[in-house]
Amino acid sequence: MRISCRRFGLSFRAQRRPEARKSVRVSCIGDNRETAVITSKSWDKLILESEIPVLVEFYASWCGPCRMVHRVIDEISTDYSGRLKCYVLNADNDPKVAEDYDVKAVPVVLLFKNGQKLDSVVGTMPKEFYVAAIERVLGS
Repeated sequence: MRISCRRFGLSFRAQRRPEARKSVRVSCIGDNRETAVITSKSWDKLILESEIPVLVEFYASWCGPCRMVHRVIDEISTDYSGRLKCYVLNADNDPKVAEDYDVKAVPVVLLFKNGQKLDSVVGTMPKEFYVAAIERVLGS
């Protein structure tokens, strides 16, 4: 069986074991509607012109650690609803944006306020690292 997530472009194979009797519920780790996918076309409007602070996760569909960060960003999106906008951007699909912000590897989370990049978190970190960076940006 092949399972795909159209939202993040992820795809993998799954095989049901004969001894498994219960059905399995599968959901995309990025199914939270709060975390929208953006592109270079929407970058200026959604990030640089935003009236509230913005978090952007740069990811790639082949990146395993990015999937773990997706979960954290989805939680943060809910926790900070109304105070912070959260987006994800596929760095492979929009390399110019990644290059403009010196993103050399994924996952990378950038935080913006008033159109300016104020903070970043590189790599897969515990939720507390992202929250600390967000609190610094919100307090600035």
